[in-house]
Amino acid sequence: MENTREKLIEATYEEVYSHGYQGASLSNILSNANVHKGSMYHFFKNKKELVLCTISEKMNERYEKLFQIIIKENSPCLQRLYALLRDTTRRDFKRGCPLGNLVQEMSNLDNDFDITLKNIYQAFCNVLEDIYNHAVKMKELPSTCNTKKLALFSVSCLEGALLSVKASSNEQDFLDVVEELIAYIEHYKFN
Repeated sequence: MENTREKLIEATYEEVYSHGYQGASLSNILSNANVHKGSMYHFFKNKKELVLCTISEKMNERYEKLFQIIIKENSPCLQRLYALLRDTTRRDFKRGCPLGNLVQEMSNLDNDFDITLKNIYQAFCNVLEDIYNHAVKMKELPSTCNTKKLALFSVSCLEGALLSVKASSNEQDFLDVVEELIAYIEHYKFN
């Protein structure tokens, strides 16, 4: 049974990522998951609950993986973060950011989406704040660094960079923003 739920989550993520919530077809989700509608209702009340659960699980899974890749006990982390940010193979520039897309589409239309998306966005900020706190602990950043604000600034830069690439179809826009973000973070070392 759990395999059925996982198939639904995967198919829903791909459908919503490609078409948005309002454009997502429940028929396509069920077909791509190779699941009957009754099976979906065993796990979820409706399409909305399925999508909210999917985006929460998938994005939190991404943030957990990010944290595990970057943070190694008693080891500097900023160079790993920079390498990850520069790695464009991890990005789908054509579709943009799954979180950013849904925030733009749904946050002002539905309170449940608004709350869920704000929580996910905050989780992204929290992961980066934890990474920057680790960098302070490892003496990569000074103790005067406001890691909370730096995390918010970083998320804002990255989300804006993804939107810029989606608008321009130029991946270099993303890399240019990443390099400026890295330069900004490195600036803390000298202040």
